[in-house]
Amino acid sequence: MQSIARLRSLLGLTQPRLARLTGVHPMTVSKWERGVLRPNAPQRAILRALEAAAGGRPAPSPEAEELAAWLNRAYMDVSEVKGMKLSASNQLRGKVVGLTLGPVSAKVVLEIAPRVRIASVITSDSARRLGLKVGKKAVAIIKATEVIVGVDA
Repeated sequence: MQSIARLRSLLGLTQPRLARLTGVHPMTVSKWERGVLRPNAPQRAILRALEAAAGGRPAPSPEAEELAAWLNRAYMDVSEVKGMKLSASNQLRGKVVGLTLGPVSAKVVLEIAPRVRIASVITSDSARRLGLKVGKKAVAIIKATEVIVGVDA
């Protein structure tokens, strides 16, 4: 990824506008550009998406801006649930848009942004215990190569 200042310039964005797209304070963008702070993993993913979607154009596409906004709303920075610490820090809010229950396993598809979906295979017992159904809000908890599905109690 190119420098954040160069990317911002390529996209024709002010620091406050890039801050809104990445879900941070404008001072944070300034600190990124000066090397005082580094974006975290979700922020880097949004910056890479903006860079890729811009494709060398002087302004981000509406699709890139929409994706950045949706990812900001979907991302949860939660590593503790009811006093229990989790090692999985990548957690994305979504809605169940597909559910296929088999005798042993179930395929769950969450949409975390328009046209951005995450699928997970869990046990059918877990899907029933969580009360999963199409339209229900859920959270994809991603650890390495696994996606764990969780719901509010």
